[in-house]
Amino acid sequence: MNTEAALLERWLWVMASLGIAMLASAIRWIVVERPRLSTTAPQRPSSPTLFDQPWIIQPLRLLYAAGIPAAAYLWRGVLTASGLGLQPFFLTNPQTSAMAPGSWDDWVRDIGWVCALACGFWVLVRLADHNTHTQIKRHRLDLALREAVYHQVHWAFYREPCVLWLGPGLGTWAGLLPVLLEAFVNPARWTDLQLPDRGRDLLVRVGLGVLSAMLFLQTQNLWLAILADAGLVWVLGQAAETA
Repeated sequence: MNTEAALLERWLWVMASLGIAMLASAIRWIVVERPRLSTTAPQRPSSPTLFDQPWIIQPLRLLYAAGIPAAAYLWRGVLTASGLGLQPFFLTNPQTSAMAPGSWDDWVRDIGWVCALACGFWVLVRLADHNTHTQIKRHRLDLALREAVYHQVHWAFYREPCVLWLGPGLGTWAGLLPVLLEAFVNPARWTDLQLPDRGRDLLVRVGLGVLSAMLFLQTQNLWLAILADAGLVWVLGQAAETA
């Protein structure tokens, strides 16, 4: 496949992903969120629906977030490993440059950047929680890792065509635009902002999106971005319950 055709197909995959996300969010809003908000008896717990079953929804979320990029990368071959941030693991060839992607020196440098940026993010969120007196609950590590994989892989997929088109600098930040569009047209995200607990967790996730872009600029390492995301969400806790 030539470069021009591959670039065009990249955008087709992105547009298909956006279309699926918009359709799913609209269906969930109509079937679940809107009836709950319009109920005249909020004290009565609403009956669980198909959309409330984690064993159905969570596999579908991961299939959407990771399955689409995997199909574009492994099946169609229209995405690049470097654009996604799929850093090689610790190359041991003595003839490999110490600064080459996947070398020990490269990994050590990347880990240093991740630690520095993640610590800065942790301090900012902790200060905000302290000033707003937010009640934080402990977060399960497995759920934090699941959400990290979901979001980081999804963001890397949207970022890759932009990086190829505009270069790493501008393209990394442009890669956040599809993410913003996806969130903007999702009515549930606007509801989150009106509820203190869900609003706090949403703003933390927005901050993690910015942190992901900064980590890509410095490391181009998706594996470390996933670990940083999971670790931060785990130690920072959550204000709203998650399933």
